[in-house]
Amino acid sequence: MREMNPADNGPHSFEATLAKSFSLQNVPTLRAGVAALAPPVMFSRLINDCPQPGRSLAPKPEEAFVFQVPLIANLDPDIRYSGKRIARSADAGMPGWSCLLDLRDGPTRRLDKPFDNMRLYISQRTIDEFVYQKGRRRIHGLVQQGFGEWDAVLYRFSQTLVPILQQPCEVNTLFVDALAIAFCEHVIARYGASVASGPVQRPKLAPWQMQRIADFLEANLNGNPSILDLASQCGLSASYFAEAFKQTSGISPHQWLLLRRIDRAKSQLRGTDASLSAIAADCGFFDQSHFSRVFVRLVGCRPKDWRLQHRSR
Repeated sequence: MREMNPADNGPHSFEATLAKSFSLQNVPTLRAGVAALAPPVMFSRLINDCPQPGRSLAPKPEEAFVFQVPLIANLDPDIRYSGKRIARSADAGMPGWSCLLDLRDGPTRRLDKPFDNMRLYISQRTIDEFVYQKGRRRIHGLVQQGFGEWDAVLYRFSQTLVPILQQPCEVNTLFVDALAIAFCEHVIARYGASVASGPVQRPKLAPWQMQRIADFLEANLNGNPSILDLASQCGLSASYFAEAFKQTSGISPHQWLLLRRIDRAKSQLRGTDASLSAIAADCGFFDQSHFSRVFVRLVGCRPKDWRLQHRSR
């Protein structure tokens, strides 16, 4: 198997290539663009519940890194670089640990034992642009002190991805983008060499930028804009924009979009006879069930109950 560069292939090609590499039926994957000129960050779940003899196929060498995060115990994955077994921590296959793989060195693993791993991909180009946007020094790759490290953040992060990968259509693009930015911040800060130190000045958006974003989101409430779409409205990078938006508004772009969708839904519940399914579609929710769940979480009651209490006379 040759694992193709995500920047050069569509999502189905990438997932099919990964599935072939690990002899799996399918590999659910999320991708998020955090840097306009670099490959997306990729989150994939690899579940091998039908072990078979052999090893995974080595990926095509590229300047990129993968964090392998076990969701179940897999005590002897026998990771090899270019066919050579490497020393690792005895606990590296346990949930809560992560193994950093360098895709330049053709990593492979055994397939004759069951495993359930989250595969978190980031390219060197993405790292370069991300740190440049933040005004930091270049990161010369990612490193672990030993092969396999306890990382509670990546483990919880991977657990968060599980239900998202099961129902990707119900997840807003801005939420996935926010997760990707948080992932980049964490792995660069923890595993990157040459991170600049010193006080950091928190960015904020100018009033005209906030107004432009508000207008853009208002016009796209029933769409699924990405963090790059929003950042381009202000001529900013995705990572800078996401931090500046939260510093300015107090909430993330994803939270802001959900609140505005709920506001529009309230207006239609109060002033129209539209069905809940029609309101859900007009306000950008996946379906009526998705709309109701978000409404209950943010408002505290079901949409139909809110309508009865606030219907215009």
